[in-house]
Amino acid sequence: MQDSNIICIFASKELCVMISTVNTQSSEISTVDALWTLIQNQTKAVRNALAKRILADQVRQKRKAQEQMVKDSLTRAFDQLHSGKVHHDARKLFAK
Repeated sequence: MQDSNIICIFASKELCVMISTVNTQSSEISTVDALWTLIQNQTKAVRNALAKRILADQVRQKRKAQEQMVKDSLTRAFDQLHSGKVHHDARKLFAK
């Protein structure tokens, strides 16, 4: 395959335009590679802001998953309790 150049253009709300050339061995470029090219050519402040947003989103997703796990666990526990399958005193579960 021959080398080809792909030009990525990005326009933001502030009407800033960035042009970057990517050398690639194929006629296709992955979404991740295209985004990485855009990110690499941003200012340090923009890259830092993006990193903070990504980290905050990861924390939010982890918290949401933990909340769902607790909800599912409590739902199962109450279902078992109401069906009569559990006869234990829950206070003993937390005794030291």
